[in-house]
Amino acid sequence: MRKLVFAGVVALFSLLVVGCSEESDTPLFPEEKISEEMELKLSGWTVDSLDKRNKVIYVKSAKGWLDSLVIDSLALPGSSALYLAADDDMVDPALGEKLLPGTVISTADTNQVSIVALDSYNRIVGVWLVVWKLPETPKSSNSSNGSSGASNPGSSVSENSSSSGENSESSSDLSGASSGSSPNSSTGSSSEAVPESSTSVEAGSSSSSVEAESSENSSSSSATPVPQTVKLEDLDVVNGRSMSLSGSKIYVEMPYGADLSKVQLIPLDTTNDLRRPVEMEFEDDEGNVATYTVVAGVQLPGSDFSVRNDFWATTSDAMAASAKVNLITSYSSKANLVFKSESETLYAELSTISVSKGILAWKMAGGFYYAGYFSGTDCSYIYKATNDSDGDPADFSQYMSHGQPFAARPSAFEIRYKYVHENNSNETYPQRALIYVVLVSADNKIVASGVITESSSVNDWTSQTVNLDYGSDNGLLSAGYTGFSDLAGVGSGDEDVASIRVMFASSAFAYVADGGNAFVKDERFRGGENSQLFLDDFKLIY
Repeated sequence: MRKLVFAGVVALFSLLVVGCSEESDTPLFPEEKISEEMELKLSGWTVDSLDKRNKVIYVKSAKGWLDSLVIDSLALPGSSALYLAADDDMVDPALGEKLLPGTVISTADTNQVSIVALDSYNRIVGVWLVVWKLPETPKSSNSSNGSSGASNPGSSVSENSSSSGENSESSSDLSGASSGSSPNSSTGSSSEAVPESSTSVEAGSSSSSVEAESSENSSSSSATPVPQTVKLEDLDVVNGRSMSLSGSKIYVEMPYGADLSKVQLIPLDTTNDLRRPVEMEFEDDEGNVATYTVVAGVQLPGSDFSVRNDFWATTSDAMAASAKVNLITSYSSKANLVFKSESETLYAELSTISVSKGILAWKMAGGFYYAGYFSGTDCSYIYKATNDSDGDPADFSQYMSHGQPFAARPSAFEIRYKYVHENNSNETYPQRALIYVVLVSADNKIVASGVITESSSVNDWTSQTVNLDYGSDNGLLSAGYTGFSDLAGVGSGDEDVASIRVMFASSAFAYVADGGNAFVKDERFRGGENSQLFLDDFKLIY
């Protein structure tokens, strides 16, 4: 069993050394410039007219009616990929078939198709509508007559094996803000007939079925769509660690540092923004198609406490490094957080401080292990040198930089721990153990939080699951703990997550090294001497 133990410590003070650290800004996706000129060439068809303002291309056949449009070439300068739209939404459509030279689009039962352009970050940057005239006479007993009445534009393309993972939520996350608007009957942007209808798309030997909409002057009816969805048994994740199914939830675990905005599920050929849960349709082993919630997440490096990792910071290293100025020496015989690799165990011990000219004052500092950085390098960063017999407190939180980059949305955290409580005499800052997880937005607001505090001993190992409350700080901002002085308040809970703050502390308030004087060492301690927090198996739950 790998364990981590923190303890409060008693010590003297020495020279104060000032340090600082700054958190870097979270990088954002740059804005990409995409040309507004769609380049389209179709076998047997020519461009009749072009409505740049509304992004509509009207095409006609030079050889009479043709059953299909075959793409010779298609490009939007600056765009990384082009797709057929899978619904009628001209602002934020779901993605259908990927368009490549040779793709065949049936014209049998529709007179339009929407083309969606993505940039290199898979954001929607434009939606174009290609419109043609229906034939004057029915092509078969099942075909409707052409209509001259206008209706809402856009085709309704069902999801297929290359695009079933896309829906309105995921495409909205990918696009940010979409450019362009569609023409409709109210704007009068086109004199062409634009009836709602269906389209069938073929690329090579594959095809995707499309919903058939009724046209004007015909009875209201629609063809039954034939969804072509990915089977659950074939689903996998590129560069991911694992994928698991629980009920209607698919959990995709990615390594820490992975870009959750560009997760590729195979055999899908598109990337998905999984910084938030996304609903997708998949087929089970019995052939039933159902909607599943796809959730991506990461675990924090070193969170099993098997090894020290740079993701985590501790004040203990500085406490264990002596500092000497003139005749005053400040040092700790032992750190209050020690990793022993031979037993893969982390544990804490009581530290002591002495000076050559006698005791000046006693100080108490807690054991802190947290996500972030500590810029202090020796004991002088923890214990302030002073000749004041009362022993002024030294707030070493000024050297603690909190937070690490993070983009997932866990629902809870789980921790296994036990705690040895030792009382202190400070009523304002009573001894207690502290564990918290806080998700923070790019503008430094709390997105979600969960906290554990203990004011009495927990003698046996216990596992506890704590829900993360989105849009709540659980009282952390006003509690007087370290890690929150730079935050701008509590958000709504709907903000994107930019960083995570995690704290384990044997003495919640003892980030200020405090105490009495040389004669009364426990007069003002903000922590309980020899209090200990044992930790094991920390995990985020999604």
